[in-house]
Amino acid sequence: MYAAYHLKADELNEEVVRTLKNTFRHDEIVILPKTAYAEIEKIRHNAEFTKKLQQGIKDIEENRGIIKTMVELESMENA
Repeated sequence: MYAAYHLKADELNEEVVRTLKNTFRHDEIVILPKTAYAEIEKIRHNAEFTKKLQQGIKDIEENRGIIKTMVELESMENA
């Protein structure tokens, strides 16, 4: 199960801890500052983008891409 709780450090109280314990029972819980979370998300999204980009390049190399000239694209825009 994946869940992200966003709260300020001074909002962390016994009720929040109790909720986490009840929700995740025996699972390991990781608490980290938002800056670290943002860095992890950035890396994750960059990895996904890189994978899509590599697949797109492979598709073009294998003639599976859609190829349009600028004139064709501009005519589609004006249609």
